[in-house]
Amino acid sequence: MGEFFLQKIHSLYSSHIFSPSSRPYLVAEIGLNHNNDMELACRMIQEAAACGADAVKFQSYTTDLFINNQSSEASGLYSIFKNYELGYFEHETLQNEAKSAGIDFFSTPLTVDWVDTLAKMKTPFIKVASGDINNFILLKEIVKKKAPLMVSTGNSNIADIDRVAAFFKLYNKKDVIFLHCISQYPAAAGVLNLSTVSFLSQRLSALTGFSDHSDGAEAAFAAVMLGAVVIEKHFTLDKTLPGPDHVISATPSELREIRRKMDLAALMKGEPRTEAYAEEKGGDVLGKRSLYEVDGKLVPMRPRKQGLPKDSDFFDLV
Repeated sequence: MGEFFLQKIHSLYSSHIFSPSSRPYLVAEIGLNHNNDMELACRMIQEAAACGADAVKFQSYTTDLFINNQSSEASGLYSIFKNYELGYFEHETLQNEAKSAGIDFFSTPLTVDWVDTLAKMKTPFIKVASGDINNFILLKEIVKKKAPLMVSTGNSNIADIDRVAAFFKLYNKKDVIFLHCISQYPAAAGVLNLSTVSFLSQRLSALTGFSDHSDGAEAAFAAVMLGAVVIEKHFTLDKTLPGPDHVISATPSELREIRRKMDLAALMKGEPRTEAYAEEKGGDVLGKRSLYEVDGKLVPMRPRKQGLPKDSDFFDLV
């Protein structure tokens, strides 16, 4: 892909700037966990903000355009999504709630009809679900919009990822963040393969993140150390609530710990340095050596002193 994708992304409707040196962005994925209860959904938004999330994310779809109700295999799935389907009024209410909490609101359109609606709502990002990485009918509508994209890569091979990256290039869609993802719930530590975060960044010359389905905060910490600029985590107020995703979601206390670990990782990661800190140089005298003459021989010894043979003279002894 060369240098096609952007290394710095700023959405028109978000104050956050995405770059390798920016504070990593935490998305509380509410998804279906609102249980079609607007009071619960609004409490979740406020709590996510209090826990340090930068955004909340929902799912937008028309079930009859999303799941084939004629298929006996999908009957249970159809019922779940139909029960949690949100209309425009609910989306607008949730967007206003997020605004009042001081965080971003955006969503994953799972059907084409919602792409235009989310664009008109001026959501700062559009999220592409892992299951739609090869849904080019949906993607063709999404790339027409101005909002930056976050694209999950769960259950995909490198050919799938290269293909969708080439598709974005074809449509000149540069503001894309690719989220490494393992579509297991929960995903065990041994299958996370977090080195993929940096691998995709190098392969695509793009910003990358991590859609985290693991337990705990350790994976988020490691992903940020490997270059993730976004961490997405399923969020709930109570793991025992009814619904398919609550049990694998982070509680408020867990989300706070994820925020803390992300910020710690970003602090530790810092930036590549080519010069020593001034505080380090203060230890030069006792920590480094100069060449001293001992019994007619040059011997490297502490302390280091100016005026003795230069550092370059050490090479003459090798």
